[in-house]
Amino acid sequence: MMTRTYQVGNTITILPTEDGEQLACLHRRGRSPGVLFCGGFRSDMRGTKAAALDAHCRASGRACTRFDYRGHGDSSGAFSDGTIGLWRDDALAVLDQCPAGPTILV
Repeated sequence: MMTRTYQVGNTITILPTEDGEQLACLHRRGRSPGVLFCGGFRSDMRGTKAAALDAHCRASGRACTRFDYRGHGDSSGAFSDGTIGLWRDDALAVLDQCPAGPTILV
């Protein structure tokens, strides 16, 4: 796993996929169960819904993970090469590698 600083206070973790893509992920530790935000079509982890959910989790002390599917935001790949199946695989890769313990999918 690689990390890079995106903005003050936010560190993006880069998660590799089995097919060589790189998924950008923001994870904040907190109490369990944590929340994994799976964005919508053409959405990214810095969108208003993702940010509002993260703020809610922060206020309640809950762990929160948000990420960009391949071809979205800070992740690698072209949007036009993505499929529902690949984006499902991206969500599963983040779920396997980032949050710890019980996780609520949103």
